[in-house]
Amino acid sequence: MLFSGNTLPFEILIFITLFVACKWAFRKSWLNQILLIGGNILILCHITTPKSLFLLSLLALLTYGAGWLLSRRKAGWLLSVSLILLLLLFSIRNYPLVQSWLGSWWTDMLDKHFLSVEKIGLSYILFRIIHWLVESYKGTLRTRNFLTYLNYLFFFPTFMAGPIDTLNNFHYWMNTTHVRFNARMLLAGVGRIFFGAVKTLLIIPWIKPYAVDYSILLPHFGPWGAVLVAAVLYSLYIYIDFSGYCDMAIGMAYMMGVRTPENFDNPYFATNISDFWKRWHITFSTFLKIYVFKPVISLLNRFPIAKYRMVVSVMAYMVTFLVCGLWHGSTLNFVLWGLWHGLGLSVYKLFTYGKPVRPVTIPRKTAGVLFTFVFVTIGWVFFNYPVDKLLIMFKLLF
Repeated sequence: MLFSGNTLPFEILIFITLFVACKWAFRKSWLNQILLIGGNILILCHITTPKSLFLLSLLALLTYGAGWLLSRRKAGWLLSVSLILLLLLFSIRNYPLVQSWLGSWWTDMLDKHFLSVEKIGLSYILFRIIHWLVESYKGTLRTRNFLTYLNYLFFFPTFMAGPIDTLNNFHYWMNTTHVRFNARMLLAGVGRIFFGAVKTLLIIPWIKPYAVDYSILLPHFGPWGAVLVAAVLYSLYIYIDFSGYCDMAIGMAYMMGVRTPENFDNPYFATNISDFWKRWHITFSTFLKIYVFKPVISLLNRFPIAKYRMVVSVMAYMVTFLVCGLWHGSTLNFVLWGLWHGLGLSVYKLFTYGKPVRPVTIPRKTAGVLFTFVFVTIGWVFFNYPVDKLLIMFKLLF
């Protein structure tokens, strides 16, 4: 965790204080250099190795060059090759199945050799690089400054778990000169960090032991009761823990004058599974929609099945959430979790497609919230337990 260790939180506070002072005094002058060297490099060296940061910086240089070319030549083949190579490298680094195809020499290289890169923060860097490449090709980016790009990739408050910002938003807030508004953001950031700390440091330690392992509850509730209570607690645990970390990350960014996007909007009050994914891990689900779901729809529309719009939508949902599951982990249970949500969204689409919007009543809204929470909670069971433990659980229950 970014906030672990004896001295790191104090060092972060010192840097943020100095950064705010520099931003107040110099406005835009030297902010990129100060943030890159004094913040992103020095602070991230506490949670990952300098070698990993150096190799990721080389990758950033290569992808920056690819984006620069894409912004000028609009070469679709270059975008395709860049994305394929990027995803191939990510898959080789993260998935044991892919590593097994390459043989033991690759595993030895990952463990011992110069080209080894730690996994910490790698997934979110991948998202930001994909955003850079695709938006460079589209011509939507407002800046192509290399230092801004590096700071965008390695911005330490959001390095490990998001939120996933856009380069345009990051560039705007790094260059804004509204000092008075930044002072209000500073106070807001302190409040967000406080609430995030309460969630992760005070509430989570009480919930986590019972949430992640139902067997602790077996002597008190029996099989069905233990699994049910643990599943509900895990739903609370993963939301409180993740949103608490995001609160602290957003709070630190606020204190530095960077307004990162929100990541949660009361997801357990969603009235259907589609509404849930508009409220849960918002920046990630937005990324999936823009860079996975819509391209899959466009690709499928080139084939004869395009006339069957529901078939295209269902296939796009399943592919998108297969990617979602694989991104979260390399084991089968994450695939099952992703497909569970893909199936839920497909069924919801089938039942609501072409039908008029019904008036919202309190009983209907309450039923929708309860049903969605149950559906999501069942999904978290797949997310939490490896397949072997899932089989043991099902044998115990049935």
